[in-house]
Amino acid sequence: MNNITRFAFVLFLVNLIAASVLTGVYYLTRPRIEAQQKLIKEEALRQVMPGSVGNRLEPFKENGEVRYWKVFKGSDPIPRGYVFIAKKYGYSSIIESMVGMKKDGTITGVRVLSQNETPGLGARVVEVLSNKTLITALKDIFLRKKPAEKRLSPYFTGQFKGMKIQRMDISNIDAITGATISSKAVVDSIKSRGLEILGK
Repeated sequence: MNNITRFAFVLFLVNLIAASVLTGVYYLTRPRIEAQQKLIKEEALRQVMPGSVGNRLEPFKENGEVRYWKVFKGSDPIPRGYVFIAKKYGYSSIIESMVGMKKDGTITGVRVLSQNETPGLGARVVEVLSNKTLITALKDIFLRKKPAEKRLSPYFTGQFKGMKIQRMDISNIDAITGATISSKAVVDSIKSRGLEILGK
């Protein structure tokens, strides 16, 4: 009986120390994580809405929470578009996307903010395709050739640009092979949230 009590006490002590360390690490890193998430959202805001459509964002709040942003051009009081966050559960996680949309429902850009889908399948919603090969990469290194600065966007979300939200459907999107559930979750979340905003 003494051995069982001793083992239980040691196990309790180890768990207590591990939990304390994890809690400490969480509280130390939380401000950095929140600051990083804020930077990601700010950059995504700029990426999904081109300056040609609008250069001024005003948050629309409900119950003290930002529901979406209205996009204005200069001092024009009429909004030219909207930026919103769409969320839906995919295959194994909530997929959160930031979407830019013109007033007529045309999508100007989509960026996935967070997802924890299956690596190699659903996680490919953020995959960037490149035509660069190992040989061309090695040539660039040895010839000290600097590659041209070009912003690459994930091929899956890149399909949405210029599409009308009213006509969005998984049938007219090139879904990710083996990850139809994740693909459909992104499409459905964007469409339902976008139509909800346009209906207001």
